Amino acid sequence: MKLKTVTVANFRCYKSPLSVVFDDMTTLVGRNDSGKSTLLDALEVFFNDKALDKNDAAKGGNPKAVTITCTFTSLPPQLVLDETVLTSLTDEHLLNPNGDLEITKIFNCSIEKPKLSSLRVKAFHPTADGAKDLLGLKIDELKARAAQVGVDLDAVN
Repeated sequence: MKLKTVTVANFRCYKSPLSVVFDDMTTLVGRNDSGKSTLLDALEVFFNDKALDKNDAAKGGNPKAVTITCTFTSLPPQLVLDETVLTSLTDEHLLNPNGDLEITKIFNCSIEKPKLSSLRVKAFHPTADGAKDLLGLKIDELKARAAQVGVDLDAVN
C-alpha cells in the first residue's frame, strides 16, 4: 500500500481541514512554526498510536473531533480478513468511490487523557432493494433475510 493523502482537522494549527497529497517524492517546505512537524506528528499518531494530549486540539476548533484521515492506493490484490480466507478490499466493499482505502481516526482531546473515539473506513457499498441494512443485522436476522431471498445456506458456517 502507498500513502496517497493525509488530511488533518482540529489538530494543533489546523482548525480547518488540510489535505496533503503525496507523490513519488513529497517535500514539506515552510517557515518555522508553519505546521510541517505537525503533519509528521499526525502521521506518527495515525500509524504508531502516538499519544495525544489535550493541547493537541486546535484553538477554537472542536476538541472532541481531532481528525486524521489517511488514504491509500496501490492496494494488495488479496489479503486475509478472517483467519485464512483470502479476499480483497474490493470484494469486501471497503474502498471509497475512487477505489482507495480511506481510514479516519477521530480523537477526543477534550478530556485529560485524550483517546481514540472513532475509527471509520469510508466505503462505497453497492445498493440493492432490501439490502441497505445488512451491515447492522445480527446473525439470526441475516439468516432470516437469506431465507427470504432464497440463498442456500447449507455450505455456510
